[in-house]
Amino acid sequence: MMRYPLLRGFEPGHALAYRGGIAISAAEFSQGAHALAQRLPHRRHVLNLCEDRYNFLLGFAAALISKQITLLPPSSAAAVVRQVYTEHAQSYCLFDSCQPPADLEAISLAAAWCGAASDVPHVSGGQIAVITFTSGSTGAPVAHAKTWRALVESGLALGKALGFEKGAAKTIVGTIPAQHMYGIETTVMLPLQWGCAVHAGRPLLPADIHAALAGLPAARWLMTTPLHVRACAAERVALPELEGVVSATMPMPLELAHRTEALWRAPLYEIYGCTESGWVATRRTTSGPRWRVCEGLAMRQCADRTFVFGGHLKEAMPLGDSITLHSDTEFTLHGRTSDLVKIAGKRASLQALNAALNGIEGVIDAVFYAPENGDRERLIAFAVAPGLRAPEIIAQLRQSIDAVFLPRPLYMVDELPRTAMGKLTRSTMRELATDCSRRQLEQV
Repeated sequence: MMRYPLLRGFEPGHALAYRGGIAISAAEFSQGAHALAQRLPHRRHVLNLCEDRYNFLLGFAAALISKQITLLPPSSAAAVVRQVYTEHAQSYCLFDSCQPPADLEAISLAAAWCGAASDVPHVSGGQIAVITFTSGSTGAPVAHAKTWRALVESGLALGKALGFEKGAAKTIVGTIPAQHMYGIETTVMLPLQWGCAVHAGRPLLPADIHAALAGLPAARWLMTTPLHVRACAAERVALPELEGVVSATMPMPLELAHRTEALWRAPLYEIYGCTESGWVATRRTTSGPRWRVCEGLAMRQCADRTFVFGGHLKEAMPLGDSITLHSDTEFTLHGRTSDLVKIAGKRASLQALNAALNGIEGVIDAVFYAPENGDRERLIAFAVAPGLRAPEIIAQLRQSIDAVFLPRPLYMVDELPRTAMGKLTRSTMRELATDCSRRQLEQV
């Protein structure tokens, strides 16, 4: 089986990460990974819960060297961590600031790990590197194993799609956790395979994002989500010079993309993919609706389903979205097939309805919700909109969507229960709907 290097494009003294404004070299990283690998317990699985991105990289590399499989739970909640731990035999945890349940075997990476000079590790392409989990937005989280070859090829292809060149010293800030597939691809595999340096933190607020980028050398890239972009644009935060912005996890509104590119004077790209397949395609949002498939991949349709195959995928993978193919490498995305609602003989997608609701001035965050009791003749919606009342929002919605799709009711809430990736799971939405309904009845 072919072996692939852990690092590409790094000279030993080149920065691999920045923490607190201090550069950590590729040589220091390699030495630390080898030192940590020698001290890991002999287990099959490791839950990497590290929130510091450099600590995550260190634990990830040490696990690869030790031929251990990194488990990436969909949440750091104690119940989720415990479930993943118990479902995978011979497990332990690596953590820094996020303490796992006390009864689980765990190793803290809060201290520095140093070692003697060492060569860059090479890992068998067939070795299972990680097991990722779906977010739960469409049901219970499902596990998916990824080989080292698949991760390497995916990371190399992503760099090509974004126009990266070998030897170009780029720096990366991520607002997404490394434990998510999007986070692994953009803030772990992309820097490791293209010689880029990554910021160790995970800034969330606009001021923190600005500070993180300001602490890095030029040729900066921001890996983020529409929620973080919207927050920065709302405050008109002018970030330090950027070479590019990448967004994923939910659709980027075209109007927001135009505002962002004008504000930051940098191209904004979207990534399309899923946990099952990894990233599949990219587009520059302001250049049009068409997506271009990852190099080495292709698409085909059978009946009403779309499949992606080739490249880093070991088998054809079905996609859960409504797609119009223009060729085997270009397509237009219409939203998830499960998001289609039909009321009074008329059809609409929840994605389009959400775009209309979030496009209303004064709405900070909002979502439509189709009850799971089979009653798709009645949609519910939730909105975070300080200063607005529900009737005002409904009046503006009437101007952009058919009346049959107006929410009944529209609940005004302080915030939506989004995950660290900005997603809404079925279980949390069900709980929110139940809670809002109960409170409304109590007020009658």
